[in-house]
Amino acid sequence: MKRFTRTAAKRRPAGTALGAAVLCVCAVLALFLYGMNRVNRGSVVRQQEALEDAVNRDITLCYAWEGHYPKSVKYLEDHYGLTYDKQTFAVKVQLRGANIRPYVVVIRRDGSEGT
Repeated sequence: MKRFTRTAAKRRPAGTALGAAVLCVCAVLALFLYGMNRVNRGSVVRQQEALEDAVNRDITLCYAWEGHYPKSVKYLEDHYGLTYDKQTFAVKVQLRGANIRPYVVVIRRDGSEGT
């Protein structure tokens, strides 16, 4: 019954299989976290673009309906229902003249890169 006994030459270290399994789990976890980070960054970029579009649309509506451009973002919030996450984004509207379209800047407050 020699076939059921192990010889010293065929024996593998017990830690090798466990080490390989731990390494594989760590690699899968790292790839998952990297993917989630990419999805989150892409989502923030899309939110920023949507906010820029919404502010520009509300500025156009204000000029079309009232005949003047809004003086501040607060005016757009109060009269045109503009809402956004103030902890994530800062919106600046810079007036250049009475009948010249204002310059709009949407800035992410967290400072992370989007691409």
